[in-house]
Parts: sequence; C-alpha cells; structure tokens
Amino acid sequence: MSHAPFTGERLHPGNRLFGLDLARHEIAYRFAREYAGSAWVLDLGCGSGTGTAGLVDWGARVVGLDRVVPDASSRRAGGHFVRADLAGLPLASRTFSLVVSFQVIEHLADPTRYLDGIAELLRPDGFALITTPNRLMSDGVNPYHVHEYVADELADRLGQRFSSVEMRGVGASERVTRILEERSRRIRRIMRLDPLRLRERMPRSLVEWLFARFAVLVRRRASNLSLEDDLTWREFPVGPADERCLDLLAICRRPR
Repeated sequence: MSHAPFTGERLHPGNRLFGLDLARHEIAYRFAREYAGSAWVLDLGCGSGTGTAGLVDWGARVVGLDRVVPDASSRRAGGHFVRADLAGLPLASRTFSLVVSFQVIEHLADPTRYLDGIAELLRPDGFALITTPNRLMSDGVNPYHVHEYVADELADRLGQRFSSVEMRGVGASERVTRILEERSRRIRRIMRLDPLRLRERMPRSLVEWLFARFAVLVRRRASNLSLEDDLTWREFPVGPADERCLDLLAICRRPR
C-alpha cells in the first residue's frame, strides 16, 4: 500500500502505535454520519482519506480534498479525490450539503480564505462540521499546529462566516485519559532536554523530521499497547465544549 510519507501528524490505518489517535479521529466522522445521508459531502483536508472512505461506506457521495495523494486503500466507488490547496478550491459554489473539515484549522495562521471557501461551497441549508484540538488540553509541541483554539475563540472566529455556530466537544474515557496523561508526562520529559528552546531556531525540515521520530518514541514508551487493543471511537464521547474536552467540534449553519 502506498501513501504519503510518515510525518507523525497525518494518520494512516493499520499502525498499532497510533490506534488511539485513529479512534479519536474516527469519532468526528461517526458524528458527521448523522448529517451526511446520501447528499454530496466535501471532506476538506482529508489527509490519507480514511475518513472519506468511511463516509462513502455509510452511503454518502464524497469529495475528499487535500494537498497530498490519499492512501490507495481509501479509494471507493462513490468517492472522489481532488488534489488542491485549501487557499484555491477548484469546486463549484453551493455544491455541498455538508462540509467536514477535521483537524485542519489549527494548521492555518490566518483561516480567512479557508472559511470563506467553506461558506462559498456550502448550500444555504447545509452544515459545516469543524474540529480542532482544544488548546487547554494540548501539549503544544506539534510544529504543524500554528494556532490552536479555545472554545469561545473558535466560536467567535466561525461566527464571522456563519450565522449559527453550536460548540460541542470530544471527550475521553477514563482509560484514554490515563494513556494520554502518561503520554504527556513523557513529552514533558523530552522537552526538558531542550531548556533553551533551541528547536525554535532549527530549520523547519529538521524540526518536522524530529517530531515524526519523537511521535513514535512517545507512543512506544508511554503506552502498554495491549491495553489499547480493543480501544475504539466509542471511548471518545461527544458532549459539552468544556475545558477538559480533547477536541472542539463546531456545528456551523447559515453561511453569511
């Protein structure tokens, strides 16, 4: 199976070390299933395409868009992949009844064109679902994340393009919470090796290379993988957007 190079950020199915991360990502697509039906859906920033494939399997007609080629295993009849940049979306206005964009907005220093694009592509009666890590629960070490949000800040930002924004949160079971706390302790120990924050002066390519290696190291050392074998999306309940939720989930309607 061919796919884009491993970055420590983009997820590919079948990697046991990242089973928790894949399950956390899947819950957003499971939530989107309630809104998708058989309508046209845009998966904006689809990455490896795993979630796109899931939506197709559940009966939706989906366009997955990203700068990278999807994994071969994500291709389905009824699913279409477009390789393009978020800043210039080559799609017709008012095409989609649902736009999902999961774990994307934190990669953008200025999300104005990105949000304009979502609002332009969405039908007037459609929905946009957007997730991003909750900054209050983030380790803050991912070099690909240029701006992470808290709930009120994200709601205000999205409210500039949508008349209705409902904020929800993706939580975690007690087992997941224990695993993530152990992982965070390992990250903090690694970060103490760089008290002068020399990483901020390193070439970007080197920082990204190190992040990919440390992502694997942290998961190998921080988890007893046998405890995660049966871990699924069900351990990430959707509830209030409080300070303890892992991810923020915004339900946006009525594009301005």
